[in-house]
Amino acid sequence: MRDLGLLIGRLAVAPMFLFAGWGKLMSFPPAFVVTQAERAGLPYPTAVAAGATALELVAPVLLVLGVLTRWSAAALALFTAAATWMAHRWWLYPEAQQALQQSLALKNLAVFGLLVLVMLAGSGRYALRRD
Repeated sequence: MRDLGLLIGRLAVAPMFLFAGWGKLMSFPPAFVVTQAERAGLPYPTAVAAGATALELVAPVLLVLGVLTRWSAAALALFTAAATWMAHRWWLYPEAQQALQQSLALKNLAVFGLLVLVMLAGSGRYALRRD
């Protein structure tokens, strides 16, 4: 049952990142990511956007396949935490947008929690390469 749960968790979280990465790839460089990186004072914001796009395309595929599962989950968890902090600080938004941004931040918190669990538990039996 545990292995099936890990597979379901991996399969459930992957599409969210794949679709986001694909969207960034189709409008590269994604202006929103570049702007957020600039606001955060990160160097080379276009390179940050490229890294985010690559991570959102590669890591979920690895999760689905069960290859480098712990590393992929850890990278996506860190990415999710950073993206949430950079883009969904609801208290900084106009009052009309705060409820939506708070909801998005809480959704990301749940995704972060799932990714931490996958990172700690590994891929389970249903994987190309168990870890």
